Amino acid sequence: MLRYLLISLLLLPSFVNGQKPDDWSRLCNYATAIGVDSLCANPDAICLKRYFTQIIYGRTPYWISYQGVVEHIDTVHINQLTSQFMAGMDWCPLLDSLESHDRYYRQLKEYCMRCLIDDYMADSLTIEQIQETLNTYRWLNRFDSDKRIIINIPSATLRVIDRRDNSLLWSRVVVGKTSTPTPRFTALIPSFVIYPYWNIPRSIAVNELLPKIRKNPVTTLDALNVQILNTNGKVIDPKAIDWAIPAKSFPYRLRQSTGCDNALGVLKFNVISPYDVYVHDTNVRKTFSRENRFLSHGCIRVEKPIELANLLLGYNRLSRNFLTSCARNAIPQTINLPNAVPLIIIYNLLDLDEAGAVQVFKDVYGLWRLTL
Repeated sequence: MLRYLLISLLLLPSFVNGQKPDDWSRLCNYATAIGVDSLCANPDAICLKRYFTQIIYGRTPYWISYQGVVEHIDTVHINQLTSQFMAGMDWCPLLDSLESHDRYYRQLKEYCMRCLIDDYMADSLTIEQIQETLNTYRWLNRFDSDKRIIINIPSATLRVIDRRDNSLLWSRVVVGKTSTPTPRFTALIPSFVIYPYWNIPRSIAVNELLPKIRKNPVTTLDALNVQILNTNGKVIDPKAIDWAIPAKSFPYRLRQSTGCDNALGVLKFNVISPYDVYVHDTNVRKTFSRENRFLSHGCIRVEKPIELANLLLGYNRLSRNFLTSCARNAIPQTINLPNAVPLIIIYNLLDLDEAGAVQVFKDVYGLWRLTL
């Protein structure tokens, strides 16, 4: 009998210092309720630090293909939280202060905890998808800049939040079609351009525009407000070009001139990333009223470019009528931001809408189907 008792005691978690046995159960139950899987069997310091880091900062979400923004984890407070727990002190207030205070996260957490605890499928979402939603919002807590731009692809929306997770701006966006999806990544926006050129990507130029231009080069180029440039960036007269050149050997590039008919509109936000993807205005603004806003070649068209530009600058430089001023052949001008602003593009099927209601959005790129 004594032998079995000793074995049972050895299998129990070891508690040191003033740590209370029920604290471990409370922490494990809370972690499970918000979708953090059990990380270890014993509440030693190493395990606790991992647990608290996951609860506060999550992990890198699925499908993030490029990370160009430095993440920050407050290890000082993680260590303090671990020490409080192991000493039997009241660790809950510190944990609560370190968790994200984003209203979106708090509201989604309250909603999702019921789904996870009851262990049922909610609104066509699996438990894994619910867990990934909460993890993504915890991961956003790693970015502590004064302003952060968060774009969720399934909801086709943009939100700007500050260091305290207060929402500063909400806007509809248009994102990539299923055939040309917007990549999921983090990057910095250091500046924006007023009256930008659109340097047309070669894939679009060769596959989509070149066949149309060849039929009537001068008229078509004029209608599109597009210029032909050689490898030195010099504008070439279309009459001097041999349009019989095979598309794959076409030695020129296409550039759309500035103005209200420019595909980038009159405002483009520069994004430092390996992708030819920008946040920009558009010359087709009626698309923002559509439910289906998966229409672009991968770039992000924003409904409120003026509000976004002024917010990132910290003062109102551009007036609302700037969008309709339509200066033709204006010279592009780059405006540097006081500080580069993180752009974070995520893929959450569960999110809040403009009214603050929880919504389940379509898996438009079929990413979750690929994981089945």
